[in-house]
Amino acid sequence: MVYLAALLVFVVLKTACWLVSVAVFRNTFNGPDPALVPSYRTTAMVAIGAAALASFIPFPAGYVLGLAVWAWAVFGRLGLKTGKAVVLFGCLAAASFVSRLVVLGVMDFFRL
Repeated sequence: MVYLAALLVFVVLKTACWLVSVAVFRNTFNGPDPALVPSYRTTAMVAIGAAALASFIPFPAGYVLGLAVWAWAVFGRLGLKTGKAVVLFGCLAAASFVSRLVVLGVMDFFRL
């Protein structure tokens, strides 16, 4: 039951990472919106789910695996130009790092 609750928390955090990063990307660039790609929703759901599962792995390795998932989604599935893909990936990396810090802070607060 604890793992299910943790998975739900990780899914919520990774969904927030994705949505905030895409919003920052949209406000940074004019032009094609990544949400207009036909496979956007599927790509987002798979990437969020895989990144959430990677959150169970301890910090350095889990974070790097999560970045690999984000890279797959941004560079391989959304069809963005390289410069724009790098910016979106940077936003996702920063948001993921902040979410990891939040999880570590909560765990330290509750002494888990």
